Amino acid sequence: MIQSKLHSDAIGFRNSMLQGVASAAPAGAAVATFTGAALYARGALPLTAILAFLVVLLNGYIISKISLKVSGSGGYYEYVKAGHGPSVALYAGYAYIFYQIMAIAFVSLSIAVFVPAALSYVFNVNISSLYVIPILAVSLAYGFIVSVRGIRISTSYTMIMALIEIGVIVVMGVYILISHPSLNTVSVFTLKYSYKGITGVALGVLLMYTAFAGFGASTPLGEETRGAKEVISKSVLYSVIILGVFFVFTAYFFTVAYGPSNMAGYAGALVPGISILGGYLGVGAAIIITVLFINSLLTGLVVLTNATSRVLMAMGRDGLAPRVLSKTHSRRMTPYVAAAIVAGTAFAISVIGNEILGGFNAFVMAAIGATLGTLFVHIIINSAFPSINKKFIGRYGTGSIVLSIVSIGIFVFILSSTYIGLPNPFLSVTNAAIFLSSPVGIGSIEFVVWSAITFVFMYVKRSRLKEMKGADMLEVSMESAGK
Repeated sequence: MIQSKLHSDAIGFRNSMLQGVASAAPAGAAVATFTGAALYARGALPLTAILAFLVVLLNGYIISKISLKVSGSGGYYEYVKAGHGPSVALYAGYAYIFYQIMAIAFVSLSIAVFVPAALSYVFNVNISSLYVIPILAVSLAYGFIVSVRGIRISTSYTMIMALIEIGVIVVMGVYILISHPSLNTVSVFTLKYSYKGITGVALGVLLMYTAFAGFGASTPLGEETRGAKEVISKSVLYSVIILGVFFVFTAYFFTVAYGPSNMAGYAGALVPGISILGGYLGVGAAIIITVLFINSLLTGLVVLTNATSRVLMAMGRDGLAPRVLSKTHSRRMTPYVAAAIVAGTAFAISVIGNEILGGFNAFVMAAIGATLGTLFVHIIINSAFPSINKKFIGRYGTGSIVLSIVSIGIFVFILSSTYIGLPNPFLSVTNAAIFLSSPVGIGSIEFVVWSAITFVFMYVKRSRLKEMKGADMLEVSMESAGK
């Protein structure tokens, strides 16, 4: 018989809350991976950060409310199952796994692309492109190894690292802004410097959303958290607020320090954050930030592996994924089989993407795939909010309906605005070729293909889904009778 037992009551509020912060790799995002959003938002990067923050905050509030009623190792998969039933949950679960694996690939590619650039800038050490695959392998292996060593070890490590990296960058940024007051301007919070106006900002928000994507990293830790429902509810909301304030500040700081009108070259600089801090504060600051940058990305890999492996384990328990994926380590009580599959798949995506598109384009492709998956999963979760209220408190609630409609409307607007101004693949063969060969097009197609495969799998698993639906209806009926 397969053992599938996690370490109950292993962590508390601080460890839980800071998983959402650490998952975003805040130093890595601020120093380098904002370049994806800056590629389109340009000097309006701070405006993009604020809009992304507001979208995520609304979403975080909804998830926080749902977390008070539902908890478990399945995270978002469990939320959708409670609101929409097992069939929709299967799709949401696999969409979650898709975007998390793409996010892991995104982070590992960030290491492979940006770390060599950082080492070249700071230490004048040039790393050959031949080392890209070994860097990807070592990075993903690191995330896997720390993750499977145990939930207490991995969450304590990521908590400490997140606090250090945020603190150091904020202190350096505040010092530079105070000592160079002429840098400050509110124009970066308008469309003045945006590439293609609102379209550039919308695409920037889509890519910026990836930086926030891990804010719900605590949700799959329900079986391992003391007082899980209340703790995870607070953890999600606090994570969003901490990340939002930090990202808005760093987007503003790095934009004005680099020069709003010069942001066309920001993405091409690869590690602009390090060059900015080094230029203003000297080589010592550049060295410190380089170390924190590398560690931040590695920390993000640990948290992402933790979360994704637990959702995959939960789906294995339910028979919606191979049962072997629900297996946990007899002593460390971690889902090591699922974690190995997650890390291995992310490695394959990273390597293939790098070989075909090149490092930076593969990084953008992974960001697009991850964010599209994130948006669709959150649309499903938010639409389930009223149904979850109905199930647990007996009414849909006007507030939950309004919040769901507003949040879904925002997501749809972001998605539609993203593709305005890009080559329309339906107008001509030339446009189709341009779109399909672009990182945005490839990331989009990957998500569509994954969704199509998931729908086929839903049909294959229809008998099991029917069993789960019947069991859920019986459980609800018994609870109602008990009341």
